[in-house]
Amino acid sequence: MKVLLFTHEQDIDGMGSVILGNIAFSNLEYVPCKTFEIDSNFQKYIDDERIYEYDLIFVTDLCLHEPILSIINNDEILRNKVLVLDHHKTEIANAKYDFVNIILECSKGATSGTYLFYEYLINNKYLGNQEILDELVELTRQYDTWEWAKYNNQKARMLHLLFEQVGYKKYIEIMFNIIKNNNSIVFSQEALAIINDWEVKFKNDSNNILESMIVIPVIIDGVEYSVGYMHAEYKYRNDLNQLVKENNVYDVDLIGMFFPDMDVVSYRGIKDMDVSIVPTYFGGKGHKGAGSNPINNEKFQKVLGKIKNSKIQQHN
Repeated sequence: MKVLLFTHEQDIDGMGSVILGNIAFSNLEYVPCKTFEIDSNFQKYIDDERIYEYDLIFVTDLCLHEPILSIINNDEILRNKVLVLDHHKTEIANAKYDFVNIILECSKGATSGTYLFYEYLINNKYLGNQEILDELVELTRQYDTWEWAKYNNQKARMLHLLFEQVGYKKYIEIMFNIIKNNNSIVFSQEALAIINDWEVKFKNDSNNILESMIVIPVIIDGVEYSVGYMHAEYKYRNDLNQLVKENNVYDVDLIGMFFPDMDVVSYRGIKDMDVSIVPTYFGGKGHKGAGSNPINNEKFQKVLGKIKNSKIQQHN
C-alpha cells in the first residue's frame, strides 16, 4: 500500500503523525507544510495527477479548503482515499464533507493531530497500542494543547525544545531511535545538552524581545483586545507568553509575534480568552490557546501601520 501524508512541519504535533505513519506503513511519503501552505502543496499533486498514485492520503494537524475540498468531493476516487484529521476549531465549517474530521475533544481533554491519527491507525488495525507510542502521543497532545503547563509536564516541553533546536528531520530521526531502543521516552545526554542550550539562549534573548513589544488595541465585534506585538525567533513562540504572564505590566490580553523571513504573525494567550478570535479576524486560523494569520491580510495592514507609527514615536 502506498500512503501519502500532508502534515504540519512547524511543531511536534505535525511531526508526530510522520513518526506514527512510518511505523504503521512500509511505504509512506510525507509532505511537510507550513500553516498556510497546505492548499498549494496539495494542489500540486492534483495538477500533475500524482495524487492518484496513492492508496491512502492523509492530512493531519491542518485542513484543506475550497476549492480543493469540492474537487475531492466531486471525484469518487479521491473522495474514498482522502482523510483529513484536524483539531482547530476555526476549521469546523469544513467538516461538512464526510472525509473531513475536525475533532476538538477526546477522552483526555483537548485533542491534537497526532492523537487523532494514532486513534485512527489503532481503530483500523494499522497499529497496535504500544506503551512508548502511547506516551509519545500523550506528551505531544499535552504540549500542543497547553495542558503540559497545568501539570508542569516538563518532558512534554522537552520534546518541543528538542524539536526547535534540531528541526523536524533530525527530530524524527531521534524519536525513531528512542522508540526502537526504549519502552518509554528517555533523553540521551546529547539530547539533554541540546535542550539546555535552548534554555540558555532563551534566557539571554528574552529581555530584549520583551522590551521591543508594542501594544496595539484590536476591536472585534465591539470587543477590544490588547495585543502585545513583538519580533522574535520562531522557536520562542511558545515560551514568551509565559514571561509576559509573569510580569504583564502592559496588561495585554495576548501577544502577537513576528518571525524573521516569515509572512505570518503568531498569537499566544496571556489572559483566559479564545486566542483564535484575533487571527481569524485577520484571515487566519487557530484554537483557544494559539493561532496565526498572514501578514498580507488587508485588515492586518492597518495594524502594521500602527506598529510602524509607534516605533517612530519611540525613536523621537
